[in-house]
Amino acid sequence: MARRRARTGTSSTWASWGWASRWGSSASSWAAEAARRTETARQHVSDTFLYDSLPYVVLVLAVGVPAWLRYRERVSAWVMRWVAREGTGSAAVSLVVGALIMLLWHAACFLLPHAVQLFIRSPVRLFFLEAVGLIGGMMLAWGLAASISRRLSSREPGTRAWLPFQVLLLAEVLNGLYIAVAYRWASAWYVSVVVPYLRSLVTLQPDATLVAQLPLTVRMHLFGVLALLLAWPITRWLASAAPTPTLVSSREESASQGGIVTP
Repeated sequence: MARRRARTGTSSTWASWGWASRWGSSASSWAAEAARRTETARQHVSDTFLYDSLPYVVLVLAVGVPAWLRYRERVSAWVMRWVAREGTGSAAVSLVVGALIMLLWHAACFLLPHAVQLFIRSPVRLFFLEAVGLIGGMMLAWGLAASISRRLSSREPGTRAWLPFQVLLLAEVLNGLYIAVAYRWASAWYVSVVVPYLRSLVTLQPDATLVAQLPLTVRMHLFGVLALLLAWPITRWLASAAPTPTLVSSREESASQGGIVTP
């Protein structure tokens, strides 16, 4: 009996040692596999930044910095006029911040699609990006609504000339908010479906195979962008052709005094 117990104890000890050794080897292999995957992902991110993202960053800096140095006075004057017209209230700040968020969101998806796809692999980061886009859209909609209300109460012809464009832009933003709520995770399918179509337009090889299968509201959002691009130069021309308040007041004053009004 003692010998059997000794043998049983020895065999159980060897079995436990074998299980421990197998578990240790499995843990080592898992750790090695995790390290290999981490290194592969790190290398992929590095290659994506170097070959996909860095050229666009350099291009933006090469074009944007000289343009800013050349036209900074005009931009500053335009900003001062915009602040004088729109004010510095919460609605104006919401308009600017919301517009910047939406521009950066769409530009990042268009210029850096692979980097965005890597970023949204994590559900937490995907939710964060969706929340930022939704908040930016709501801020932009609120700022546009306040600006439209202010322009409706204005008597300046040049100010009222921008009303149709702003109404169209507000409709586009509201449509985008509906898409963000009704068709969630837009950051994922926008990069995979819409961005390839937009890039095909840039390369003069349009491919609407995937876009044609999107819901009607999403396609209307794309057509809204085309309408805004078409309305922008027309609105600028109408605003520049409208008489200035000083000219209108001088003509009215001359007419009231019975003077001759020259064109």
